[in-house]
Amino acid sequence: MPSTYSAKQASRSVRMVAITLAIVLAALAAKAGLRAWGIDDGGWVALGFMLVGFAAVLALALPFWNGLDDFQRQGHAVSVYWGNLAGLAVTACIIAAIGLARSEFMLGVATLAVIQLGCSLLLYANWRLKGRGFGFRTGE
Repeated sequence: MPSTYSAKQASRSVRMVAITLAIVLAALAAKAGLRAWGIDDGGWVALGFMLVGFAAVLALALPFWNGLDDFQRQGHAVSVYWGNLAGLAVTACIIAAIGLARSEFMLGVATLAVIQLGCSLLLYANWRLKGRGFGFRTGE
């Protein structure tokens, strides 16, 4: 059992990656098995594995997040915010450059952007209702 803070965080990260890979491999094996038997599931098996995978990653990420100090949490929050924003900007540039403005891909990207915005607004409202202010630092 790891004894230092760094070793505990590294151990949690390795477990999270290993369980995620195991779920992906199980999903691929299940899909291959269904195809070998000639069964078309219409994507329901993949959806089920995806939901189980997200739940497992979330359950494993909570102890990781709770083990972080405030400075590390700020770094993660800022990187997720700016990373998502940059990812959406790059995707918009690709869509404009390739001419996918009226495609199913664009519909998927727009749906993702709206869902991300809605979730961000809900989490921010929760943050504000807890009385934490506009930023991570006290006094802002």
